[in-house]
Amino acid sequence: MKRMTDRSVAAGALLALLLTGCDGARSPSPSESGPPVAASPIPVPPSPSPSATPPKPDLAACPKLERSTEDGLLERDKPLPIPSAFAGIMTADMNHFAVATLSGKTICVDVRWAEHIESIRPSRDQRFLGIEWMGYEAFGFVVVDRAGRGDQIETGTAPVWSSSGRRLAAVDLSESGFGELNAFAVWDVTPAGFKQVATVSDDPLPRGDWRMGPWRGETCVSLSLVPSDREPEQASDMAKAPRDPWFAAAANSWKPQPGTCPQQ
Repeated sequence: MKRMTDRSVAAGALLALLLTGCDGARSPSPSESGPPVAASPIPVPPSPSPSATPPKPDLAACPKLERSTEDGLLERDKPLPIPSAFAGIMTADMNHFAVATLSGKTICVDVRWAEHIESIRPSRDQRFLGIEWMGYEAFGFVVVDRAGRGDQIETGTAPVWSSSGRRLAAVDLSESGFGELNAFAVWDVTPAGFKQVATVSDDPLPRGDWRMGPWRGETCVSLSLVPSDREPEQASDMAKAPRDPWFAAAANSWKPQPGTCPQQ
């Protein structure tokens, strides 16, 4: 995880704390959506039966890490809280989230730079956990695969999954560079884990407020952009700003371009 020590304080209010991503009162927008809520079509190990003892994560299996306060800029002085809904499969110390896999192993997520957890979003089949975090001039979104190899990927912002659950894409491109991805990226999901198939940095792309849109099939995903020269002065006005349509398609090596996904 990158470290930032001399950046100015990021503006804007934090999102609601500790959303669980379950079937609650608020349904996330496409750009906020977490792992697919439909059961994954990819074969995964069966979840434990209600009578079985659920797997417990083992913090002792996590590597020993040192955490700097970045000269007092990081204020957290205790482990990040685990929502009660996830207490059976997650635990934490100052440096880690330990997540139990479906087979009883432990995945260690480095959270040293996280000051707050904004949401934890599970897939309905429990294979994936999406962890949205905020820190001092930093933010990210980690997707943990509790099956296969036990992969974890940093998508910067909440990814958008294709309807089949076999692909996901995320965009994290901003002037500040506070996000942990700083690119547009696409991953395939296999029984073994994630396979990154494309990454496009902001160097060849215009700067501004990028957002994900829905997928069209499995080979094209929608994006939108408010260019920096049209960004409103107040962040609260961004929702009203007209957005330019963009898309990224497998036929063009997933490079974002203006326009809309071709009809299929």
